[in-house]
Amino acid sequence: MCNYQPWEDDSPSSEEHEPRTRNVTNTVATGWHPCETRIAMLEARIARIEVRLDGLEARIFYQQKALRIISLLFLVTLAYAIWK
Repeated sequence: MCNYQPWEDDSPSSEEHEPRTRNVTNTVATGWHPCETRIAMLEARIARIEVRLDGLEARIFYQQKALRIISLLFLVTLAYAIWK
């Protein structure tokens, strides 16, 4: 069975759901426009997702190699069983 692991990156963080009044004070403190702040947060989230996707791709590649080996062993065993 596949073990489900909830990802922390997918859960909405408090940074992404701040009240609008905090964005106004954030704009004064950092000099960033609220849209720029939102874009920066989205870019960071995309980067985290890309890293996770790279890990999943590596795992799938490894599993494909294992499946090829198992399939080859099955075919060899089948051929041997028919030959005997």
